Amino acid sequence: MRLFKNLLVLFSVVFFSTFAFAQKPERGFTEILQTYYLHQDKEVVQKTIDFVNKPTSEYKRLEPIMVGFFGALFSKDATIKNEFVKNIDKISNVDFKKLFVFLSETDINSIYAKAPLSPAFNDMNWSSYFATGNVKYLDKIILNIPLAANTNDLTLFLTGSTAKWSLCSNAKQDQKVKEYLTSEESSNPSLKEILEKNPDEFQKELMDGIMRFKNKELKN
Repeated sequence: MRLFKNLLVLFSVVFFSTFAFAQKPERGFTEILQTYYLHQDKEVVQKTIDFVNKPTSEYKRLEPIMVGFFGALFSKDATIKNEFVKNIDKISNVDFKKLFVFLSETDINSIYAKAPLSPAFNDMNWSSYFATGNVKYLDKIILNIPLAANTNDLTLFLTGSTAKWSLCSNAKQDQKVKEYLTSEESSNPSLKEILEKNPDEFQKELMDGIMRFKNKELKN
């Protein structure tokens, strides 16, 4: 039963990821993050501090999003990083404060080099993309698509399935994501499915896969 208990933990990670992050009352802050590469909000530092200081801001759920977004942004924009460092003592949440200190001192590439494959890895890359507009982060998510066919490792299956789901969902909402996936379709046939299906179809595939892992565990 240990695998199934771990499955439930991973399942919660999947559904409280970047997509679940866009829930009220957090939606305003989420929109700032998801559109930052298009519209740089000049108050992003103060708005971030206000957000993480809220008692409803759960560190574990938000950690991969914050790491991906601000790790990439700090590496790209020294002005934003320096402004954060100057205001770091305004962060009352100890965990978030330690995280932002770490991000201000660490290159994002070294963080990714040590990050294990998981649904949270996809969240990190989406957040880095939304911070910078750099398609190399989309490429990292695209590389995970084949993992959805994995029938032996639950974490890898979830990594691949959430990659497909998130690429499909964001291509429907973000024109630049759609344009990039379309431009890569000829060299990567798996993107045809991503562009043609609806997110609900990939969500169903994910749920069906989780049930297969559950049934497999119960038989053992």
